[in-house]
Amino acid sequence: MPFRGIDHVDLRVPALAAVESFYGVLFPKLGLTRKEYSYVDAHGDWHDVGEGQPYNAVEWYEEVTDGRAGAFFGLVEDEGMIIPRSRIAFAVAREDLAGWIDELHAIGAREVERWDHEDRYWALFFTDPIGTRLELVARIPRKR
Repeated sequence: MPFRGIDHVDLRVPALAAVESFYGVLFPKLGLTRKEYSYVDAHGDWHDVGEGQPYNAVEWYEEVTDGRAGAFFGLVEDEGMIIPRSRIAFAVAREDLAGWIDELHAIGAREVERWDHEDRYWALFFTDPIGTRLELVARIPRKR
């Protein structure tokens, strides 16, 4: 069966307040424009919340018009969580990479580093305000 892409990512963070504004600027620029709040209980079950109700999770969704379910990225507060050593990469156009450098600094990204590998892989490596490793990448497939 062919790989169909990533449906969603739930990133657990020790303090939602420390990263919510950072991702609230980053995600819409990446195309995740609809924001929803949820409450995740001690069993890991997700619940919708109404206006003014407490929440401990925020999701940003891709808006789609072709009837398919859009991808989404969720942040879930988990006080005991240790920052993951994994890296999460988001695809962007190569011509947009340079413009992202100042943008990332402006929203609080740390350790922003540009990396160019020959003529097929260009990236910006950075961390969010609490140290989660992220990447914006533009690459072309290798010829086989």
